[in-house]
Amino acid sequence: MGETAGVGETAGVGETAGVVKRLSRNLLIAGFLTTFVILLGHFNATKPRILVLHSATQESPWVARMDAGMRNALQRNRRPISVEWMYMGVNAPDARDAREARAEAQRAISRVDPDVVIAVDDEANALVGRDYVSRDGVAGDDMGRDRPRVLYVSIDRPPAAYGYPGAPNVTGISDALPWAAVRDVLTGVFGDRASIAVLGVDNESGRAELDQLRTFDWGPVTVGATDLVATAPAWREAVTRSAGADALVVLSVQSLPDGEGGQVPAAELSRWTQESAGPLPIGTSVNFVADGGALSFSPPPDSYGEQAIELALDWLDTRRTPGPPPPVTSSHFEVAMRPDLLARRGVTLPPIYAEAARENGTLF
Repeated sequence: MGETAGVGETAGVGETAGVVKRLSRNLLIAGFLTTFVILLGHFNATKPRILVLHSATQESPWVARMDAGMRNALQRNRRPISVEWMYMGVNAPDARDAREARAEAQRAISRVDPDVVIAVDDEANALVGRDYVSRDGVAGDDMGRDRPRVLYVSIDRPPAAYGYPGAPNVTGISDALPWAAVRDVLTGVFGDRASIAVLGVDNESGRAELDQLRTFDWGPVTVGATDLVATAPAWREAVTRSAGADALVVLSVQSLPDGEGGQVPAAELSRWTQESAGPLPIGTSVNFVADGGALSFSPPPDSYGEQAIELALDWLDTRRTPGPPPPVTSSHFEVAMRPDLLARRGVTLPPIYAEAARENGTLF
């Protein structure tokens, strides 16, 4: 009997030790997992955050190419960083309500609490970016706040239009549209008595682009009728009125209301303009030639996207200088052309234009 009791006691002690061992192991694993989750949460909470705020929709060719440039730059980055994108969709007539889009963007900024807001195009800066300008430690309505930092991209109005100069939490990239390149083509094809008409969309970007065009020194080129329109019928009427000019400068094209409750896509307007205009259409938007136009000189959206991310990372890391990187004005542009459509109008450009378009992948 004594031997049996001893064996039972030994077995009981062994089982208890096993339970304690398993419990200790489980507690250790749970402790490791809890620590990992806490550290992961802290890592995600403390890594820098960027919110990209686009004026247009995600489907816009300009937006798609700018996003591609941003992602290229992010792939080269080795620093942990969080990036979110928001598409306001407010840069076309009859688009969503600007007040609603502005409120939604402000809610997104409050939710994400970004270190840097990259505000793309004039609409995003006019509606949202200017609200976060910091003056002597005051940003917006929040005292003592120096965030979010605002990095504007591709604005056609001067930064002063948004109260940006001198603000310690603002920098960015302004557009200088390639009017000199357009003038060179005009004088080369039509001579010193060349004349142009101008057509664009009546929105924040279109008005800013037209202001730039009006302040440019066109030299011998005569600037005639200028039209900014909000409907497709008005667009077609303006193209018809331009018949007396040598060239029609087509500013950024957007889908426009057809006057009957529908929309005429931007691509359809570009094709119709190329086929129907008496003057030679010359576009300034990245998708004009892709949509059927013959010639365009436009800012490079992919390059802008890469440069915007590089500036944001430089700012976050103070890699070059403390404080915001100096603002820049970009005069870079890309050429796109369809030589066959130009030939139909009796226009032949020097080979350098075709080679520039070929290098950029925009020779159609």
